Amino acid sequence: MKAGASSQEIPVQGGIKGWHVLFGMIAFFLIVTAVDGVMIYKALSTFGGDTPDAYRTGLLYNQRIAEERRQDERGWTESTNFDGSTGTFSVTLKDNVGRGVDGLQITGTIGRPATDIADHNLVLTAAGGGTYSTVVPNLSEGKWDISLVASQGDAAQRSVVYRAKVRLWKQP
Repeated sequence: MKAGASSQEIPVQGGIKGWHVLFGMIAFFLIVTAVDGVMIYKALSTFGGDTPDAYRTGLLYNQRIAEERRQDERGWTESTNFDGSTGTFSVTLKDNVGRGVDGLQITGTIGRPATDIADHNLVLTAAGGGTYSTVVPNLSEGKWDISLVASQGDAAQRSVVYRAKVRLWKQP
């Protein structure tokens, strides 16, 4: 002991008690649970998904692979054009020797890469020489994804013969 120091200890006021620790842990887990709930809600409410019925689409996966193989064997090529001033989108399909492929029904969808909010359907009309076109009204600036499906045959026996995905950039 030092000189002049008292042998009596001074009682400590306050301090952390057991109930402080209990309420601190409960508050921590309530905050983590609330943040997780908000994040899960945001994730589920903002993701539209790529496929409305993914299970049934998955069941047809082998059929889709066979369609892609037949498409590759055809040797068709596509070229696209977009006129930003008129909003006209066109695609030209050529066979393996360079002739335009006519007699198809081409439909598709156009939408933003990251969301499905602005998605809408397209129906392209034949313009001759393997060229099909449509007008896309009120297309705002930026990146757009276009999925095209070309089919042959009448409405009862229509078969898909070509699929394509195109990234479109509309200048500001």
